[in-house]
Amino acid sequence: FRKGIDYLYNTSDWFIGFFLLRAHSSYLGAARLSMSGQVYETYMVLRGCLESALYGFFISKDPKLKNIWADRHENTEAQKLMKNTFKVGSIFSLLKETDVYIHDAIKELYDRTIDCGAHPNPSGVLGSLEVKEDKQDFHFQANYLTTDSVQLRLALKTTAQVGLGALLLFRQVYPERFEITGLHDELKKLAKNL
Repeated sequence: FRKGIDYLYNTSDWFIGFFLLRAHSSYLGAARLSMSGQVYETYMVLRGCLESALYGFFISKDPKLKNIWADRHENTEAQKLMKNTFKVGSIFSLLKETDVYIHDAIKELYDRTIDCGAHPNPSGVLGSLEVKEDKQDFHFQANYLTTDSVQLRLALKTTAQVGLGALLLFRQVYPERFEITGLHDELKKLAKNL
């Protein structure tokens, strides 16, 4: 991420860089959460990382989208337009048209973040819950820090995969920069191990 950000110096398409910064910040937060064992919360932040990258990718494909996004809070109509334009299904459709391989990988990661906690669904909410029953009571305990090695390994691996996926999305935005600087090749090497 640092290299990608540093290599944007003097680029004419600087606006998308804001989304790269947000994706990087979310990635760092998710890395801290996953390494500390806060698995459920990790997936919320990973989803934010992917959404920042997806929005950056989407806006890069149509310059008028920048104004639709930026004008969201101008009035009710602008907000409706932004929400209708930036539907995740529309963004994924464009990504699929652009690169099926990246689409499939990002879609799988996006769905995994939702399944594991980015939305309050049964798997995410109940995944770290312990229930103890005695003759009179039920006792519930939500483990904020997991000791389940399977859950922890999945969160750590997903964190690495989401970081790579976000950067692959930004490679779609800045292909020349990623190629010239060698970041394209570095991402290919990283992808082999994930």
